[in-house]
Amino acid sequence: MKLTYLLLIVLLFGGCATKTLPPIKKYTIDENFKKITLHVTNCKSIKVEFPKSSDEIFSKNIIYKKGIEKNSYYFSKWYETPNEMLYNSILSLLQTNSICKMVLPEDFDGKSEFSLSMDILEFAQKFSDGKSYVQIRVLFYIRDKNGNITSQRFFNKTVKCRSNDAVGAVKAFNKALKQLMQDFTIWLEQVLT
Repeated sequence: MKLTYLLLIVLLFGGCATKTLPPIKKYTIDENFKKITLHVTNCKSIKVEFPKSSDEIFSKNIIYKKGIEKNSYYFSKWYETPNEMLYNSILSLLQTNSICKMVLPEDFDGKSEFSLSMDILEFAQKFSDGKSYVQIRVLFYIRDKNGNITSQRFFNKTVKCRSNDAVGAVKAFNKALKQLMQDFTIWLEQVLT
């Protein structure tokens, strides 16, 4: 009798163990905005600081919001956090274009003429009336060598998704980031000239 129960339990749980889950798809931003050309300024050096955000944004989850509900996709993730993607993209864009004589990463120990700081306030897909859109809100600010804020600018980009899933969100994020980077570079050139 015990053998029959044991065999029945093994068969029940054995069937559950063979079920496979789909693989997690990882996405990153398309850095097509690297083609943006910046004009070299009189700036000697600028340090790019790592973006700050809430813990929710500082994760690899692709966040979506429906009304008051917040969630993330189970089988779709960012390859890096939005903070890492934005930091690496901006650092690369500024270094490639030589907007200043020296563009320095955050871990540089010395002083620089300016530092660029960022706060990511929103990085999510939102649903409303059966449609979805992504929203990216970032606050950029420039500090002088004494740490005083000399200029700041808030950017808010909203782009409609072609599909109400993670793929549609990633494509819309790419479009929104390209728009944000174009506006950001115009602002940065004005500030550093």
